[in-house]
Amino acid sequence: MKRSSQRPERKERGPVQDIGSILNKYLSDSDFGLKLKKFSLFNHWPEIVGPDIGKKTTPQKIFKGILYIKVTNSTWANELSMMSEQLIDRINNFIGEEIIKELRFKVQ
Repeated sequence: MKRSSQRPERKERGPVQDIGSILNKYLSDSDFGLKLKKFSLFNHWPEIVGPDIGKKTTPQKIFKGILYIKVTNSTWANELSMMSEQLIDRINNFIGEEIIKELRFKVQ
């Protein structure tokens, strides 16, 4: 069997992009990027709320704009409920959109 000495014609391609750029574009253009950022608050909780609050609380779930937070005792729950607006601002600033509308604290 004789092989052709001609090379297959190369199709013209656009500029080469690295995978990071492609993923960043996809994430910024899709709903998935927002969901990823929204749920990354669970991993960055102490960074968002500060180390003191981060030690005494654990975010549990987000449902219909409400972030449910586990708190070590009722004193902290009361204190944090008075700080709700500030905490919501910090959380939404981290996410980049106003996703969280309310905080609910549960003592455990």
